[in-house]
Amino acid sequence: MKYMKTIKLAVLRCGIGAALIGLGAVVSTQAGSLPQKPHVIFVQRDRVVTFDLTAPTVDQPLGGGIGAQVGTATGVINGTTALNFKYTFTSNPFVRPLTFTFDNRVGITDTDGDQIIFKNVGTGQFITPLLDPTLGGNPGTTPFQVFGNGSGGPLTGTYEVVATSGKYVLRYPIGQILSSRAVFFNPATPPTPAGTTGTSYVEVFDR
Repeated sequence: MKYMKTIKLAVLRCGIGAALIGLGAVVSTQAGSLPQKPHVIFVQRDRVVTFDLTAPTVDQPLGGGIGAQVGTATGVINGTTALNFKYTFTSNPFVRPLTFTFDNRVGITDTDGDQIIFKNVGTGQFITPLLDPTLGGNPGTTPFQVFGNGSGGPLTGTYEVVATSGKYVLRYPIGQILSSRAVFFNPATPPTPAGTTGTSYVEVFDR
């Protein structure tokens, strides 16, 4: 009888010990867990097809730029993209980094013919291009500086649903706001001809 009580006591202690270890693991996991990353709804890859600088006005005392992009969206939303952008410079246009605000419209058409339009607003900057020391100078020797006198940089903002058709009417209510981050860059001259436009990459995710 004493032998059986000893075995039961040992089993009970093991059970309590295992429970405490398990609880410790849960607490440790929760305490040391990283914050969950936002869920990327779709990625937008565009080619900048036109980019024109605009002269200073009353509304844009430092000037700005207008243009368009086309490309594709992949993810929860898939299709072709068309984007019209308007930049308003908020710092000296001749000094880098150059900051600006933007007011864009983004349209996506999928293979069912359904469409969605977003109002994309936020802030961005033209960064100082990184130079390759192995080529020397700017543009340096061939194959020339990869960034050189090119222009572009990061953008952060929001995508607000403003119009929908087909399946998107129910999936994305008018007024829904998503977050976005992007980067664009226009290549250097040389080796490209003056005025050559570049590419844009955008991630759109839940807030």
